[in-house]
Amino acid sequence: MRIISLTDLHGKPLKNINRIIEYEPDILIVSGDITHFGRDLKIIKQLKELEEKNIKIMVIPGNCDNNEAIEELNKYNINIDKKIIEINKIKFIGLGGSNTTPFNTPNEYTEEELYNNFKETVKNQNKEELVNNFILVCHAPPKNTMADRVGNENFGSSAIRKIIEEYRPILTICGHIHESRCIDKINDSYIVNPSQNCFLVCDIYNLKKEILLKNMELFDIL
Repeated sequence: MRIISLTDLHGKPLKNINRIIEYEPDILIVSGDITHFGRDLKIIKQLKELEEKNIKIMVIPGNCDNNEAIEELNKYNINIDKKIIEINKIKFIGLGGSNTTPFNTPNEYTEEELYNNFKETVKNQNKEELVNNFILVCHAPPKNTMADRVGNENFGSSAIRKIIEEYRPILTICGHIHESRCIDKINDSYIVNPSQNCFLVCDIYNLKKEILLKNMELFDIL
């Protein structure tokens, strides 16, 4: 199963979508900030149309996606925020929005709220079965990683880090911090922030309840 992931589109049309399609993804994930404060909603329709090419689309809203954008994502049934989607025995858990910022953007949460949003989403799951057997799709990166650096400072979420440390997703796909293109790890959990200018290509295999990651690379989107 091949996943391609993008983030922080901010309403810009996918001019180079054919380059992405050449990789023949089974799933396309966008980890937040699809629009820029609700402007340029046509990008959401463009994403939905990719399902005509047999690509499963999974999106979460970022901190810059307002209520109008979220309603549009819901209308097209591609919003996985606070949802669990299972494909080929692998669970994808969506956690939209970000921790608080200095900019008062429309979709922010306190750290406690972010953590509780996740806990509410997984409340009916067996934790032992969930650990090491799911992919976390969030907008905010975990605190104190390569994914949340701006210069010498870290602006990620302590709640996201706590979730990763407690539940050990095999992979966390995030965004939000445009400067922090990376593949990093917390213990055995991979962290990927593709940034605005790249996309992630990742092949995933489920063998005897173990998820194996192959060919996890970042490519320039241009």
